[in-house]
Amino acid sequence: MATGAGALLAPDRPTLGYGEEGGQMMWDGPMMGWMWIWSLLGLVVLVGLVWLVFRLTERDRTGDHTLSARRILDERYARGEIDEEEYRRRRAGLA
Repeated sequence: MATGAGALLAPDRPTLGYGEEGGQMMWDGPMMGWMWIWSLLGLVVLVGLVWLVFRLTERDRTGDHTLSARRILDERYARGEIDEEEYRRRRAGLA
């Protein structure tokens, strides 16, 4: 029987049920397929969460431009910056 560093590299050393590499069961054994599935599932969940946060925090997208423009136009009319004729003309242009 070898002692010291030679004992760790001895080819006749028992593997304790982990295969020839001694501890590499996850890479070579039946768990390999599940590891890939869980990794892909985790990636899909992460991408989904990023997309959800983006969708919930976005502002002034497509339909909101008309509403914000009308609100600004209404405020300008209320402050007296534009007269009624100009207000109606610009509001008709937004629709």
